[in-house]
Amino acid sequence: MAKSLAKRKAEADAPRQEKVSAGEQSKRFFKVLQKPKVKERKAYRPRGYRTRKFGTIVFWIMFSFVFLVFFFSMLNPSKQQEVSAEAVEQTPTLNPATTTTAVQYAENFAKEYFAWKPGSEALAKRQKRLAPYLAEGIDPHAGLEPTSLKTTSVLLSSEIANIEEKGDNKAYVTLKVYQKIGIPKEVVTTDEKTKKETKTTKYESKEVSKFFVVPVAYAQNYGIYDLPKYTYINPQTTVVATNQVAGLQDVAESEVKQNIRNFLDTFFGSYAADPADKLAYLLEDEDHPSGLNKRMNFVNVKNSQVYQGETMETYIVFATVVLEDPVSEDRFVTNYRLDIKQKDGRYVVSKIDQQ
Repeated sequence: MAKSLAKRKAEADAPRQEKVSAGEQSKRFFKVLQKPKVKERKAYRPRGYRTRKFGTIVFWIMFSFVFLVFFFSMLNPSKQQEVSAEAVEQTPTLNPATTTTAVQYAENFAKEYFAWKPGSEALAKRQKRLAPYLAEGIDPHAGLEPTSLKTTSVLLSSEIANIEEKGDNKAYVTLKVYQKIGIPKEVVTTDEKTKKETKTTKYESKEVSKFFVVPVAYAQNYGIYDLPKYTYINPQTTVVATNQVAGLQDVAESEVKQNIRNFLDTFFGSYAADPADKLAYLLEDEDHPSGLNKRMNFVNVKNSQVYQGETMETYIVFATVVLEDPVSEDRFVTNYRLDIKQKDGRYVVSKIDQQ
């Protein structure tokens, strides 16, 4: 019986224990809610982290781009070779037979060519001098006929007249040569005592000029690959003078013209005598900042033409100026083109060109 009473007491106390457990659980729940939240700490990042990260990304992007370019170029090497070949073809090739060295070689040859005297000994010496210049198979006298030779010759001077290419390594170098020829003349002299006549040969000097064509070639060194030739070049030029005033409008105001002409005297006086720092007040041309620096004296402006520039404050002037050598006092006439503008109530040369 005691056992049954204990059992019933236990069963009566069970709901109470469940109630206590539920209450404790509610208290614990609200305590958890009331606890202050702990702030999450951010991950530590050293200074420059973002910059290094960005640089790393850029590096790998560039590396990938270069790799792709290299990869595709390896897949299509013929295209690269075509581009390289095209670049080589566009590079102009200089003909060595047209250089200043070739011209000097032609002048040296002409000096030996035009040095002769009649007589087998003199001609043999000339032949020996010409031998280093002449290609194999060419006449050792370079075209001069020794059997009919009567005159003497010496080259006074030569100047280049024309160069004509005849291939990749050949050219005709035309020289204008100035030659002094000795023309033989018989002179009869009579001995006063014996009355015997004696005939002697004297050479009368005469200076001539001609156009002499030297066929020059280059193959490891220079040489004359053919017989020299003669030609004629008309000394009168065929170049047409440029009409620089075409399309320009004349300045209508006579007062403006006179003011500019007065300014020209001031400007050219400074241009001839003043240093660059002082001349800069009148001349603002960056390409020609200096004047004549007293190498020539300014005499006067012989004439001038004034035209309107792009704006009403700019002018184009063509001036004929007389200059004088300070040592010899010889005078020279030369032409200038000036671009003039108004600046702060005065005239300034913005550009000067010697025509």
